[in-house]
Amino acid sequence: MEQETLDRESLYLNYEGQWELMALEQVEVILPCPDMIEVPGAPEKIVGMIYHAGGLIPVFRPEKGMKTVPKKAPACVVLIRKEDGSLYGMAADEVTGGDAIDTVYE
Repeated sequence: MEQETLDRESLYLNYEGQWELMALEQVEVILPCPDMIEVPGAPEKIVGMIYHAGGLIPVFRPEKGMKTVPKKAPACVVLIRKEDGSLYGMAADEVTGGDAIDTVYE
């Protein structure tokens, strides 16, 4: 098994003890404090949905680390672009790494 390491082209997402390492090239945008829509009866891995660019996007919790159910909304949502062009979100309270990315506040 290949060991995951944090480098200039990776982002480490942390959400209440659960984490995920994402390739920077997959990251579309990081949305601070989005309004989260709760989805009754959704699987535990789904935090909720957000509106973005005129559509609904599912937001997932990271799958590695402690398997607790977070009690609060995430500080941000990292939108990930899949190979087919569709988007999904990853909940995060902390995002580190990605030294190769420019930070822009609008």
